[in-house]
Amino acid sequence: MGLEIKILGPWEATADGAPVRVSGERRVGVLTRLALSAGQPVSADELLAQVWGQSTATTAGKQLHIVVSKLRSLLSPHEDDEIIATVSGGYQLNLTCERIDAHLFTLLARQARAARDHGDVATADALFQRALALWRGNALAGMTALWAQVESARLEEEHLTTLEDHIDLRLAAGDHHAVVPVLTAHAEAHPLRERPRAQLMLALYRAARSSEALAVYQETRRVMVDELGIEPGAALRRMQQAVLRRDPVLRLTSPMQRATLAKPIVPIELPAGTRAFTARTAEIAWLHQALTDTVPELPTVAAIHGPGGIGKSALAIHVAHAVADRFTDGVLYLDLRAATAGRHPLSPLEALSRLLRSLGLDGTAVPTTLDEAAARYRALTSTRKLLVILDDALDASQVRPLIPAGPACAVIVTSRLVMASLDNTRHLPLTGLDDADATALFAGIADSGRVRAEPEAAQQIVRQCSGLPLALRIAAARLAAQPDRTLTHLANQLADPDRRLDALEHADLAIRDSIAVSLQHLPGEPVGHDAAHAFLLLGLLETPTHTAAATSALADWPEHRAETALNHLLDARLLEPAGPGRYRMHDLIRLYAREQAAHHVPEPVRIRATHRIAANVSDSRHESVSRRTGTRRTRCTPSPTSDPAPPGPQARTRLPG
Repeated sequence: MGLEIKILGPWEATADGAPVRVSGERRVGVLTRLALSAGQPVSADELLAQVWGQSTATTAGKQLHIVVSKLRSLLSPHEDDEIIATVSGGYQLNLTCERIDAHLFTLLARQARAARDHGDVATADALFQRALALWRGNALAGMTALWAQVESARLEEEHLTTLEDHIDLRLAAGDHHAVVPVLTAHAEAHPLRERPRAQLMLALYRAARSSEALAVYQETRRVMVDELGIEPGAALRRMQQAVLRRDPVLRLTSPMQRATLAKPIVPIELPAGTRAFTARTAEIAWLHQALTDTVPELPTVAAIHGPGGIGKSALAIHVAHAVADRFTDGVLYLDLRAATAGRHPLSPLEALSRLLRSLGLDGTAVPTTLDEAAARYRALTSTRKLLVILDDALDASQVRPLIPAGPACAVIVTSRLVMASLDNTRHLPLTGLDDADATALFAGIADSGRVRAEPEAAQQIVRQCSGLPLALRIAAARLAAQPDRTLTHLANQLADPDRRLDALEHADLAIRDSIAVSLQHLPGEPVGHDAAHAFLLLGLLETPTHTAAATSALADWPEHRAETALNHLLDARLLEPAGPGRYRMHDLIRLYAREQAAHHVPEPVRIRATHRIAANVSDSRHESVSRRTGTRRTRCTPSPTSDPAPPGPQARTRLPG
């Protein structure tokens, strides 16, 4: 798919289906303005006037140059040619119109009208559906600059006109019963727009609902007189008169008009898989089995859970491609964004709105309340055979309204949390790769010639990535970006604990970001603060596993409080289970925790915490000896003021993310 820019709704950029993070209002503004004129030059003066607005900064021209340079660095890895070219007096985005949804929409709508004019109703219907399905909300949503509002209004008018052209086609084909609810919602959303009111009157009349058609006219007249002080236009008045006298012109009498419309477009929204996908043989078999073992009257739901970067999405997409042909009504894919750095998770209503648009509802027909949207989603999926991928989910409350109603449907959910409260769900925990599978994955992504030339260095890199697919991907990407560097150079960087996290960062991929998102989703105060503070203190330790008793000593808390904090870290996948009552922290997560503790926990607190844990270990050893020898050791109770209180809420707000 390559690079795609989407502005018919909330702004998005993707590369091969994966989000491309473009941060900063001016970067987004410049890229959007260039995208609207893709393939044509835009002068620097125009960009400065529109994106920088009233700014009189003398450095604005230099700032524009810096913004363009940053955009090139960000986008170039996804395109072979120069993505933003410097032309005389300005810049030009070299991206085909098919990669920008606004241009693709215009192209499809033009093709649909041409097919209609040539009498090819089925082709016209299919093209109209493809065009309208591109809309995910209001154009340029969230962009407030004057130029963006002007472009948004232009695109919205084109959207409404295309929707109404499609409805005319459907009415001519005898689809009047089906368009009534669509037109009703459209007319209510645009009460002063006369064309959809006339279309609704015609649809109601042909559906033998003449009185309702006349009521639409009366309501339209009332609104127009009250709001504008004018009577309805000539076309609407003629429609009223035709309905009153039951004019034969309103009937569908010509066989040519009763052309069969194309079947609804089957959505296939899966992101591209990866050729480097390897291992996970048992997990693939489990997921295949889960998706084929149907339960009568219930959709199949399989939930994959595991820590960030473990490969949940890659597994889900890989299996979905393999079974997609079994789902005759299509495959829906939705990124719920629970662990996307810098972005908020989708609300259930936002998620439902996207799913409903994928199922063919126009934006104006999508309900605006959660209950109504969920009911419409259940109705549309009740008789279909769909596969729905709900990727990167936050929790069960976000997912529950998105489960389709049809018993022939199936759902794959990926999440860091265990969806324990989700009914009728099978759960698949995903853990790190073993050495053999990790080596195979790294060799599949990295340059095989370089790996063969330095096999020992390659093995060191794999070991330092600790079985985490995300870390292996980043390491391979760094090697690809630095063809003059040896594998030994990267292996040496990874071997240094103080440099390892820096080495595992490339472009928009970073181990730090993946971990920080998990910290963001810890519960609220006070338990979230306790969990975050315990996380930082555990980073000070080199011990392979942790217990509630040891954490109690480390944080100077009662043991039940320490256990609660540990369990919240376990839920957030910042810890792993290591046996009854024991917890383990992944090596890369421990490095991050230690790094953050150095920044956010005062040194005296760190020192006292390590002294307490050392004393706890010493006491445990003496007690073990005492149990074996029958002797007892007198223990002094420390003064209640010997250790400071845990950091307050301010320390929590200083955490990254």
